[in-house]
Amino acid sequence: MSYKVALGFGIVLGVLLVAFSWPVYHYPTRAELHQKAHYLERIVSTPEAETPELLALGNAEWSLFSMSYSAYAFTNMAQLDSSFRPEAAHYTALAIHQMLTGTIVQAFRNHEAAIETDSVTSVLYLGHLNLMLGCHRLLDPASPYIALHDSLSASLHRRLASAPNHCLESYPGGVWVPDNTVALASLQLHSDLTGSTYRTFCRQWVAYARQHLTDPATGLLLSKPATRHQNAEEPRGSHLGWSIFFLHRFAPAFAAEQYRGYQQHFSTNFGVIRLYNERIGSYETSEGDVDSGPLILGYSIPANAFAFGNAVALRDWRNAQRLRRVISFGSREVETPQEIRYSVRFVDLSVSPLAEALLLHAETMTPWHLHPRSN
Repeated sequence: MSYKVALGFGIVLGVLLVAFSWPVYHYPTRAELHQKAHYLERIVSTPEAETPELLALGNAEWSLFSMSYSAYAFTNMAQLDSSFRPEAAHYTALAIHQMLTGTIVQAFRNHEAAIETDSVTSVLYLGHLNLMLGCHRLLDPASPYIALHDSLSASLHRRLASAPNHCLESYPGGVWVPDNTVALASLQLHSDLTGSTYRTFCRQWVAYARQHLTDPATGLLLSKPATRHQNAEEPRGSHLGWSIFFLHRFAPAFAAEQYRGYQQHFSTNFGVIRLYNERIGSYETSEGDVDSGPLILGYSIPANAFAFGNAVALRDWRNAQRLRRVISFGSREVETPQEIRYSVRFVDLSVSPLAEALLLHAETMTPWHLHPRSN
């Protein structure tokens, strides 16, 4: 009898696992998207000194990402709902203004220089700024930032083409592959908008990366290339997921390859959910570092959040739903008539603008369809 009961229980459990793992991800409704965007609209619309959420970050890099990922999310939303395009253009312009003023640019600019195309050396800053400029040009072909977009694109292309490893520094002596994928996505978007030849360099970069910027054992992108200032660093979940976001914009086939390798080497499929490690074969529980955050049995929050956006971008709807369940387990929605934002489930902690922007970007990943070519 006990054997039959156990067998019956196993069958029921198996059916439930299949049933729960089968549903696929769907974009939030139009109403939900507008509520989710309203919080970020408030953040980018308010002067930095009057925004406690940004001040609480205490980190210019995280403030930068709050602005950039908000702009990318707004651009995604404009693709999913064309009526949102004028608002998306307006709020993206406000985010760009925040990027060009205040503590964000001060953290990355040579203090003695004016804000010119060569006064900032950080590809982290320039790459995101240039992609935001491209987003605004996409949303508004009469963008007042056209001249800056053209000059920054030319500068990035020139410097990337001549740089060792075809990668630029984010900080003095520090080169990260993920930050360079943002700059490359910005060059591709410039080509899409204007017909410039930068897309050719993007293809050349992918060919170079396959040979020189990937781990020989897995074929996955390194987190850092070897330079005279640093050793190469292995592929990491948070860095790889970030890179796939932007590879998808300029090298979709390569992005799909990296995504499949990410699943194969970093993830465990539990049926109902799927979890991604920060490092291959590592199951440590620790505080992690600034990129991974806390590690629980080797799993990191960024690795899973970025994998969710990767799955949405690559239309892997079933895996996207598994990862959405992971996010839903650790967070809860706080809804007002105007806004939907997130808080941490089980404990009374707020979620930062950076996390809100990243998540809205991830859950709205979609192709960027272009207006007729801008002048």
